[in-house]
Amino acid sequence: MRYFLKPGLSFCHVADRILFLDLGKDRYFCLSADAERSFARLSSGQSLVHEDHMILRALADHGPVSIGMGAPLAPCPHISVPARSLLDAHASGTALSTHLRVGLRLASAPAQLRLLGILRTLRALERRKRRLASRLAITSRLGTVATAAADLRALFTTTDACLPRSIGVMHALLDARQTCTLVIGVKLLPFAAHAWVSSGDVLVNDRFDVVRNYTPILVI
Repeated sequence: MRYFLKPGLSFCHVADRILFLDLGKDRYFCLSADAERSFARLSSGQSLVHEDHMILRALADHGPVSIGMGAPLAPCPHISVPARSLLDAHASGTALSTHLRVGLRLASAPAQLRLLGILRTLRALERRKRRLASRLAITSRLGTVATAAADLRALFTTTDACLPRSIGVMHALLDARQTCTLVIGVKLLPFAAHAWVSSGDVLVNDRFDVVRNYTPILVI
């Protein structure tokens, strides 16, 4: 019997637990101790016993596992957290037109999330990045987009605004044909989630001291 991860789900190992993100339901969750042990054996390629199969079949009905089809059972890929942030290197002479383009992206991201939901919004972002992949590079425009986003931060900052802000920043970077990655990270004890954008070896819209505390659970 072959098991897969249900569509729209991702997971990571954090604080000795397995934490899941369900984009379709916009929620994070953990499994019970027994279910987590069976899932850990499955995802790490260990041999399964009869009890594991019973638990995993139950997870196929009401959990993150599917039988016969779905995504590979692999945790979110590890990515190195950049140690340098563009917020520490404010670019000079950023054009008003850049501020307007970035501002439009920052303003439209929350509306997109409300209308489409997180799953469809991030899938659209992923498709756009894939279409532009052959034309993306890191150029001097990276700094101007980062500067404009930082300048406009106060206008688009609300409680729990890191995800829409990062979606807006990533769209602005794709507009400028810049290589970029959106990361959603998590931590436990206490639980918290955070989103940021990086490009190559630098953080675009956050600082190292903030993001280093989070384990990536989704990377686009």
